[in-house]
Amino acid sequence: MPRIHSSKSAPPRRFERISARELGRPHARLGNPNTGIPELVVQPEFDIYAVAPGNAMGLLILFSLQQNATYNFNGVTAFAKGPGHTTLLQAGMLESSYTFVVRALSLYVQALQGQTHPLAHPEDVINLTSSFMQFNINRKSYYDGIGAWLPGGAGVFVQGVATLTAAASSVNALNGLPFAQNIYTLPGGQFINPQENFNFIINPTVNAGGTPSALAAAGNPSGVTANGLMAWIRLDGTLIRVAQ
Repeated sequence: MPRIHSSKSAPPRRFERISARELGRPHARLGNPNTGIPELVVQPEFDIYAVAPGNAMGLLILFSLQQNATYNFNGVTAFAKGPGHTTLLQAGMLESSYTFVVRALSLYVQALQGQTHPLAHPEDVINLTSSFMQFNINRKSYYDGIGAWLPGGAGVFVQGVATLTAAASSVNALNGLPFAQNIYTLPGGQFINPQENFNFIINPTVNAGGTPSALAAAGNPSGVTANGLMAWIRLDGTLIRVAQ
């Protein structure tokens, strides 16, 4: 005789069956409220540090100003940050539902962008790359050290040529040789999950001897014009986002 449930009693609970290979790997609809289909792209996250000639190299927390925000630090003429300056569209974090796996760090330095003479003065490059830098995700540090330990990974390479009296050219802004594999790897990668805060700190103010200043535009010991600095910090890795 079939069992009859009264209106006051709940029907028996039914559980969906899953195969053994799915144990520990719940379906997206069971454990992820985002119903979009994820896609993976190899794309870096990056931001800039800039200082004008004759100005002190101040402390700056990168990834705190998004695209279209105004950069007006370290004496640089104010400008709106564009897609060539940062990938960030939301201050301090990724867009909603985006995840980024940071697999490596790199640093590229040159004179201020867009100038007729974009070669950086070697003394300015050394002062910047010998400064303390730190990479953080949710207040946890994943890199503590000077910028010189973060190679460039790619870019233009200009070798300085000099005489006993003056340099015929300045070094470029590459930190290390331009090999794609010449980057600072983070074994296994570090996740930046949706809405998590992250930043990269450049802090020349704690240098021994005090805060360095970028050389003035003229009158330098080597006889080479100084044109300030612009540095790009690149987080190399994999971006996971919802496919449109």
